[in-house]
Amino acid sequence: MGAFYYSSGTAVHFSGEFDLPDNYHLAQNYPNPFNPETTIHYQLPKQAAVKLEIYNILGEVIKTLVDENQIPGYHSVLWNGKDERGNSVSSGVFFSVLKAGDFIGVRKMVLVR
Repeated sequence: MGAFYYSSGTAVHFSGEFDLPDNYHLAQNYPNPFNPETTIHYQLPKQAAVKLEIYNILGEVIKTLVDENQIPGYHSVLWNGKDERGNSVSSGVFFSVLKAGDFIGVRKMVLVR
């Protein structure tokens, strides 16, 4: 049995009482390449301070999607291809970077407009 938890308007969390993950994991976004939006899934084996950010090819932070303490379980976040100011970013290569506890995961994403 699981429950949905909505946080900050973009993150959706699903956690089952008996199916908690054994390790941290940042999955590849889907779809990839994407236009106009993509979903990023990740898992936490225990409660942790989580930061999920989108970086451009120059290493600049484009958007912070999650910056909060989260409970263990399976999480997913939708990115709409916009920066912190709400402007649509141009086509290109971007990186999703998950920092949770001592874990850091990075995945390459391609936005095609």
